[in-house]
Amino acid sequence: MKSFLATVSLTGLITSFLVVAGAATPTPQLPPLNEPASGLQLPGKFIWFDLATPAIQEQQNFYGNVFGWSFESPMRTEDQYLLIVNGGHAIGGMFSYEPPDGEQDGAAWIGLMSVPDTERAAQTVKANGGSVEINPMQVAGRGRHALFRDPAGAIFGVLRSDSGDPPDVEVEIGDVLWVDLYARDLEQMVAFYQQLAPYEVNPREIADAIPGKTLSIDGVLRGGIVAVDEEANRTAWVPYIRVEEVAATLEKVVAGGGFAIVPPDERLLDGNLAVFVDPNGGVTGIIKWEYAGEPLQ
Repeated sequence: MKSFLATVSLTGLITSFLVVAGAATPTPQLPPLNEPASGLQLPGKFIWFDLATPAIQEQQNFYGNVFGWSFESPMRTEDQYLLIVNGGHAIGGMFSYEPPDGEQDGAAWIGLMSVPDTERAAQTVKANGGSVEINPMQVAGRGRHALFRDPAGAIFGVLRSDSGDPPDVEVEIGDVLWVDLYARDLEQMVAFYQQLAPYEVNPREIADAIPGKTLSIDGVLRGGIVAVDEEANRTAWVPYIRVEEVAATLEKVVAGGGFAIVPPDERLLDGNLAVFVDPNGGVTGIIKWEYAGEPLQ
C-alpha cells in the first residue's frame, strides 16, 4: 500500500502535548474516560485518539462537516485542546501545535493504548528499540500516560485510565471503529508491539496481495498492521471512523479540501472502506460496517 503520511515536528508536538497534559498550565483537568468508572482494564486496546494539528479551527470545520462532530473545551488552555464529541459523548481530542519556524508540518492522529503500568511500558519501549518522548506523567482527571515512538518512528501513547477502560460495545456512526498501523516492516512491528500487549497475531491479506496482520487479545480484535511501501516517508497509527455511506462521506471530504488516498474498492470490504487525507495532512480511514456477528478484519 502506498503511504501518504504527513511529517510532524516532534519538538512542536511534544511542547503542545505537555501543555495539554498539564505541565505548563494551572490546574488543568481532562474529563475521565468513563463516568461512572467502568472498572475494566483491557490492555492492548486503543482507548483514545488525539489529533495534533497546526490549524485547529480549520480542522474543526472540516471534521464537523464530514462526521458531524462537535468540539468542546474541557479546560483553561485557550482552546489549545478540544474534546471531539460524537452523539453527546467524547470520542477523542484535538490539540494545536506550532511547527518550528521554516517547517511545514501536517496533522497526525496519536492513539493511546491501554496498559496496566506506564512505567513498565516505557521500559519495554526502550528495551525493544523504541524511544520515550514524554515520560510517564499523571494527567488530572484522566490517568497516567506517556508518549513513545516505535522503532520505525510511529508516534503512539499509552494510558492507565483512572476510570477504567471503555467497554467493548457496538460503536455508533461517527465513532472510532478500527485502527491500523501503516508499517514498512510487518515482522519488526509485530515483535515490538507484542512486548507491550499479549497480542495474538494472524495473517491478513488485503487487496492486490498486500500483506497485513490482525492483532487480537482473548479472541477480541484490537487492530491491525498493514504493509506500506519502503519509500513511505513515515509510519503511523490510523483510526477508522464508522460511517453510514463511504461514497457520501468522501464527497464531504473532497468538498472540504481533502482527498482519498485509498478510494472504495470492491476488494476492500466490498467497497465499504476508504482512507483520506484532510486539508492539513491528517490521515483518517472510514468504514461502513453493519454488526451481524462477524468480526471486522
